[in-house]
Amino acid sequence: MTIKRQWLLGLMFIAIISVCINSFVLSSLTNDYFKNYIKDNYETHFNQIVDYTTSALKESDFSASQMAIELETHLVDPITRIKVYNNQGDLIVDVSVNNQTSNGMMNGKGMMRGLMSKTQDNQLEEVDHAEILDGTQVIGQINIMKYSSAENSNVALMFRSSLIKNSLYSIAIVLAFAVIIGFLISRKISKDLINTANMAQNIDVGNTATNLYSKVKEIRVIQQSLESARDRLKLKQKSRKALIDELVHQTRTPLTILRTHLEGIEDGVIDMSTQEIRTCENQIENITSIITNMSGMIDADTQDDVLQVEEFEFNQFLKQIVNGLQMQFQKKQIDLKLKESQKTMISTDKYKLSQVIYNILTNAYKFTKKNGSVLLYYHVTLENLVLTIEDTGSGISEKEQLKIFDAYYKGDSTTNASGDGIGLYVAKENMTKMNGSITVESKLNKGSKFILTLPR
Repeated sequence: MTIKRQWLLGLMFIAIISVCINSFVLSSLTNDYFKNYIKDNYETHFNQIVDYTTSALKESDFSASQMAIELETHLVDPITRIKVYNNQGDLIVDVSVNNQTSNGMMNGKGMMRGLMSKTQDNQLEEVDHAEILDGTQVIGQINIMKYSSAENSNVALMFRSSLIKNSLYSIAIVLAFAVIIGFLISRKISKDLINTANMAQNIDVGNTATNLYSKVKEIRVIQQSLESARDRLKLKQKSRKALIDELVHQTRTPLTILRTHLEGIEDGVIDMSTQEIRTCENQIENITSIITNMSGMIDADTQDDVLQVEEFEFNQFLKQIVNGLQMQFQKKQIDLKLKESQKTMISTDKYKLSQVIYNILTNAYKFTKKNGSVLLYYHVTLENLVLTIEDTGSGISEKEQLKIFDAYYKGDSTTNASGDGIGLYVAKENMTKMNGSITVESKLNKGSKFILTLPR
């Protein structure tokens, strides 16, 4: 069943129940008031009948016809008949709603009562009796017949019938308004729900469309939740893309080093020494580490990026990196050197730190021209180890220095056409994760200097 139909049925049901309850309460209160009115009215007429009959019978020349005419005026609900007897018990006046008087006459008013009385023939009646006294002497008697209760009176029945009829009219009118208003509201809600469904469908298929927000608070909350889910999905997709790009970038460096060294061995430029084998093994270990963490890197929500802290000798660590890239730099006739420094131990994530240094050296290789140089040197303080990587490349403008650590920023496309803009971003992220920092000092056409600061 559609929401529109459920809403209309619910509204109609509420309307009917409301009108019925209102009619029941109103009818009960009005009926109680009306019964009290009938009772008070009867007592008033009863007393008037007794008073009039007493004064009439005290007169010796009273007229029975005149008395009948006067008593007929008291034939109102619930009184149906009045009989008057003299002190000998003889009936002298008999008037009723059937309009038969003691003299056999019938007037127009009595005829109307007679017609109305036909609807009451099957109702129960009771008799109230009163003696007519002149002082202490009984001069006559009165029998007044009435309906057994106020509810059985003709007026009461007509009143209740009118209440029921009016209640039915009220139900019909309220239902008409309920259907019209319910249809308008349900059409509005249905339209909002259709728009919400379209929003969800557009998110599912990746379409971009202008969304019309509902004025209904609950529907608007759902729409806003869908918008929020769409934004989170976009962020997730962007984050996953960044991680995949990072994965590709990380594998490129060790693969390039391996290829360069294998080509050198094949050409006889490099001897297959123990050190050379160790250099190749280091690159294979780097690739293995990347593949091991691949599932966590691809899934942006569950990536496992816990630091693998270990203690190692920093100078030897740098020599391995330089040796791995030496062949590649020599082919471009770039002088890559590690300045001799004191041996020192450091505790950090060896793999992430190697990523940082490889990425910086790869950029230095890319932007340093033939016969240029790249120099690595470091010094140790009480709390930190500071590594500087200095090149004689093309340099970086002050404006670009503010952006080079942003993901996918490529700078001048004429000089960095082959770059993906992810290397320095990864370097910055890794240094932050290791509680370190990376800064750059550079001027155009005068080279660059990257400074890495790590806690010991």
